[in-house]
Amino acid sequence: MRFKSIVLGKIAYYITLWLGKSLSVTTVKAKGYDPHQQYLFAFWHGKQLMPVMQLIHHGTGRAVLVSASRDGDLLTVWLRYLGYTVVRGSSRRHNISALVGMSRKLKEGYSLGFGIDGPTGPIYQVKPGMTHLAQKYGIPIIPVGSAFSRKWVVEKAWDKYEIPKPFAKAIFYLGKPFIIEKDADLTHSNSELEHCIKNAEAAALALLR
Repeated sequence: MRFKSIVLGKIAYYITLWLGKSLSVTTVKAKGYDPHQQYLFAFWHGKQLMPVMQLIHHGTGRAVLVSASRDGDLLTVWLRYLGYTVVRGSSRRHNISALVGMSRKLKEGYSLGFGIDGPTGPIYQVKPGMTHLAQKYGIPIIPVGSAFSRKWVVEKAWDKYEIPKPFAKAIFYLGKPFIIEKDADLTHSNSELEHCIKNAEAAALALLR
């Protein structure tokens, strides 16, 4: 890993700590959510900052999927400082090793989360990896939503990445566990999960108002 990634990742960690302390965050948990159960957490790629900041408090081991790209090196440093176990890979590169790594962590009892429309979109469309894991291992998926009273949006980014402004109010919404049966059609499950995440986002926004 390059020295530049290590330095920038550590800087990002300290900025995240300061930003997190400045926010006024309200966490809302839907009925059925258990803070000590193993889950797969599904959120949009451009909305990943709030889940990263908040899910470190979830009561199981916590792992995240990070791209095998150079940008992923910086993210890996940042996330490890925050306390996450990192699995490298994506739907574009090293996808087999990523699947093996995620499967291993799930077998060890870790909860796992990642931007489910990443790494390159299309935006707000569920990719199939998480639903496959949920079905194979019988682990519920938690649809995650977040909303900020004030934020920056990286308009040029494909995922419209959101960063809350310091001292903003924030809602972090953890939706009802979404369970995929062994005989379920995954194409249909992907569509249902997409709907659940959009509902979680809408719920977070409504609670902010």
